[in-house]
Amino acid sequence: MGSVPIGPGRIGALESIRTEGAHMVASIESMALHEPSGASHGGWVGVEFAGRTPDPAWVMALEWANRQLDPVSITKHMQSKRSMRERAINDLMAESVHGERMACTIMHDAERAALTTNLQQVLSLGVDLAPHDPACPHGRMRRVALAIAALAWHDIYFSSTDHLDDDAFHDLLFTAVLQDPVRDLPGGALVHEWVDLATAGGDGLRERWLSWYASDGERSDAAADGEPMPPRRRRDPSRDAALPRPSKP
Repeated sequence: MGSVPIGPGRIGALESIRTEGAHMVASIESMALHEPSGASHGGWVGVEFAGRTPDPAWVMALEWANRQLDPVSITKHMQSKRSMRERAINDLMAESVHGERMACTIMHDAERAALTTNLQQVLSLGVDLAPHDPACPHGRMRRVALAIAALAWHDIYFSSTDHLDDDAFHDLLFTAVLQDPVRDLPGGALVHEWVDLATAGGDGLRERWLSWYASDGERSDAAADGEPMPPRRRRDPSRDAALPRPSKP
């Protein structure tokens, strides 16, 4: 994927990649329905986290956040949204816009589904994102963890966050990522979206990627092409390794 890592790929017959603003990368593939894969954070994490230690503070914050969510009501909510999506796709097929269901599904998800924001998707699950209590030392982390846990139910996942400190992660999430216009798709529709924060902000993008997220092979290739090679940087333990991931690649 060149200099913009988007996290693990997904199974399916068709893949397209689109960029939402300066920091959003999404992949859309096979649309078969399934139960939400992002409700837990013990799923498939891929080779980029092999041997990486998850940040225990973030593990605890996400465990706390998941306890604030009601999986029964969220599952019912997603089932209702999936049914609405199926009816809309059926309507497109009845209009003979495209003969194949896959084509109608992609048209619906990319063009016809209602617009919303990541913030509204989080709030739709009954999550309280009120500003944190300054007296709580982990208030900002817990607020971020609530948003991340709720977005995982929508199959929206974060990658390449390790270069940000906790305050910068909080501020970027609430001032930019949660405000992005997105299509209102249900979790459990095999539409996995990756919010790639390595691409947040244009200044120093290439150096940041080479320092924090490029593989050894990618760094070697860049050096062979004559690029200046910044020192390797790692966050240890890793926030990225603690964040929710799909249960399957």
